[in-house]
Amino acid sequence: MDWKQGKEELKRLIKFGITGVCNTLIDMAASTLLLMVVGANVYLSKTVGYCAGMLNSYLINRRWTFRSSRRFFSVELARFVLSNLVVLGISILLIGAFRYFGLPELPAMLLSTCVTLAINFLFSRLWVFRQ
Repeated sequence: MDWKQGKEELKRLIKFGITGVCNTLIDMAASTLLLMVVGANVYLSKTVGYCAGMLNSYLINRRWTFRSSRRFFSVELARFVLSNLVVLGISILLIGAFRYFGLPELPAMLLSTCVTLAINFLFSRLWVFRQ
């Protein structure tokens, strides 16, 4: 990888991170609302919140971060949904593990989000939006 490619990859990572912060805010806001206001259980709350963040992620990352020119409904979307379902599954498992070891619900959700952010970038960069 030369200097120019490295610089582009760093830009992509920063954009993914900025988008990830927005997605996380959407995810956590929806999850917290469902958990604390509606009274839904932590797993349903996380699933709905994650899906809201996932939609935002696809819309922004496909255009801004990875500059995809493919149609909205494409193999790319199928890969995105599949990879995010895997990441959601990992997130749910992590929440369960953190809860098992005594961590409260909100910190467990936040910690699982931090772990899965890195996994999601790798899926997005290497498989979903590969060029």
